[in-house]
Amino acid sequence: MKLLHIADLHLGKRVLEAPMIEDARAVLGQIRDIAITENVEAVLIAGDVYDRPVPPIEAVELFSDFLTSLVKVGIKVLAIAGNHDSPERLGFCGDVLSAGGVHIAGACRGKPETVVLQGNERVAVHMISFARTAALRPYLQGEIETLSDAMSAVLTSVDRTVADRHVLLLHAFVAGGISSDSEMDIVGTAQGLSTELFSGFDYVALGHLHGPQTVGENIRYAGSPLKYSFSEVHHHKSATLISLEPGTAASWQTIPLQAPHDMREVRGALTELMQMSYSEDYIRAIVTDEEVAPDARNALQTVFPNLLRFTIENTSTHFEEDVSPADSVETRDPLSLFAEFYEKQNQKEPDEARLAMMKKLLMEEVEE
Repeated sequence: MKLLHIADLHLGKRVLEAPMIEDARAVLGQIRDIAITENVEAVLIAGDVYDRPVPPIEAVELFSDFLTSLVKVGIKVLAIAGNHDSPERLGFCGDVLSAGGVHIAGACRGKPETVVLQGNERVAVHMISFARTAALRPYLQGEIETLSDAMSAVLTSVDRTVADRHVLLLHAFVAGGISSDSEMDIVGTAQGLSTELFSGFDYVALGHLHGPQTVGENIRYAGSPLKYSFSEVHHHKSATLISLEPGTAASWQTIPLQAPHDMREVRGALTELMQMSYSEDYIRAIVTDEEVAPDARNALQTVFPNLLRFTIENTSTHFEEDVSPADSVETRDPLSLFAEFYEKQNQKEPDEARLAMMKKLLMEEVEE
């Protein structure tokens, strides 16, 4: 049996206010084609389907199109919520979707949600959405003080009798993983889960860290399909193809993904940068002249129209500014803009009552 492991789609993401929706559409098309070509049984999505708990409409539509394109050709989808997702929203109509081959785990209630895939062997995929210790504690017995305690208790409920092989789908920080700026909001100085917790699984499909990497024997982060930060410029984005053959250990290989626009840094004197080839990649330009012309940024935009960050580094100056598209706010979904503003102001997501009130106010504005 073959499975395709991806993670951290972050649909609806804007990098320094540059919309990434068309780049995401392109790589999801590549992932679909890989799944079909390799004749996989299922695509595993290890969390952070969306970039925000209240995703913009175009992100929801894109994910719907992606799921439909896979189900139409008989490929199942198994997905969990990450720390950027609203597990309740993501898991909406879960029973109905499961009947069609799309299995989405919502909020974790103390035990994994399990789907058994039937091939030459029965393969159980145990799905655990992202959860903090406090959220898991009410569902678990005994002393639960750390996330490691909670995860150990959750994993003890895995039924090893339901299948011949066992795969864990998890969104978490595991010790040994290397993070980038994109995940530092949740990783920070947190102590990672020990790989010893996952003994007995044939493969552990992880999400959360954006760099593709292996942190233990068959314990792997697929990484994000797109570069979402200039700290990721050296990443080689890919999907991970898992092979589970009877009588042999699980094996995997990476299949490269090619974004329409790369994310790169260019460095040098302004005259050197101006002589580079025209590129629509997402660019951080680092100008090293001791004296920089006032219109340097505008000049660079004629060569790099998707210039996202302009930096001056010389012996006396370190200056940096983000360059946002002119339509960065005007074209966005108002409800998702409100949710983002509220979270920045209050360090927490807006509750359902506030979202409903804002939605009502927006509808009244449209009707007037």
